[in-house]
Amino acid sequence: MKKAYKKEIEDINKQISQVKKLDQVNESLRKSNWIFLHPYVQVFEINKLRRIISENDNIDEKILTHFAERFLNLRSTIHFIDGFFATRPFLKDYEQSINESVVLCLQKDFNGAINTLLPIIEGTLRKLLVEKKGIHKESEINIEELLKVFNYLTADYVNLQKEYLNKRYESNIRNNEYFDKNQEKSILKKHREYYELWSNQFVKYLKDNLYANTKNRNIKDSFNRHIMFHKLSDNVDYNFANYLRLFNCIHYLSWAIGSVYKECSILSAADEKQVLNKWFDYFSILTVSESLTETKRNIYKNPEIPYFKTYLNPKIAKLMVVPKLGVDIALKAYNLMKSNEF
Repeated sequence: MKKAYKKEIEDINKQISQVKKLDQVNESLRKSNWIFLHPYVQVFEINKLRRIISENDNIDEKILTHFAERFLNLRSTIHFIDGFFATRPFLKDYEQSINESVVLCLQKDFNGAINTLLPIIEGTLRKLLVEKKGIHKESEINIEELLKVFNYLTADYVNLQKEYLNKRYESNIRNNEYFDKNQEKSILKKHREYYELWSNQFVKYLKDNLYANTKNRNIKDSFNRHIMFHKLSDNVDYNFANYLRLFNCIHYLSWAIGSVYKECSILSAADEKQVLNKWFDYFSILTVSESLTETKRNIYKNPEIPYFKTYLNPKIAKLMVVPKLGVDIALKAYNLMKSNEF
């Protein structure tokens, strides 16, 4: 079993090495108050972000552009919502709220989008904790206690990897040729390290940013659950960038849960036809939203409300030209009425 043992260790070490490389990028992203959490990211994205950081030119804007382009690739986002989030235990209970938050975001109503999405993180952690520790945890709100759920998830992940390991070498076990206890322990220890590397990123963000103790005068992030819910500051940025930070958290939760429940597939469970139909619906909202951007800037007195067109694939952006023109004509008529020129 020496070769099999060596291969198991090498394979998991490759995965660990990849997460460590990503974590180096994370450290740089945190300096710009960004997170790069979820394990669904691709290698090319890691390299792209590393390049952005190394160039040290308009870093914040370029990072936002990357995450915005990723989110506004609506077909991919729908696959994540319908094919992953909606199939994960506990997280799936919030499918409607996730959908509503995305619609609000596409409409550029970021305050509503953020306040709709934020409770899902805490709610999902609480449901997981209740499953692990009992119904008396249903009213738990202490973030330190809620985050203990990752101790249980890590143990579940290791146990599941042990089960998979036994299945891969089932014939060897029958022939008494399985790994010895120390070898199996070493393999599982590596799996624990892998899962904990991901968990630590998420826990660090919640502790240091989103759920940081506001009694600490050195708090570095006003985008904080306590500050937002209790209106402790008037300087919270309800913007697209902060919505994307939260959406990254949902991505991570989806992976963390999907990795410990056997019934969760690593592939999207969404029906492609339904994804396409939903894409048309989302794109319809996006098209109208683009036309209303200037109107919302006026109402909210916020000139920084973004146009999403700049983040879209040019081929996709062209599809909104004709329908957007119709909306623009209607808005022009209303503007004429407003100025008594109609």
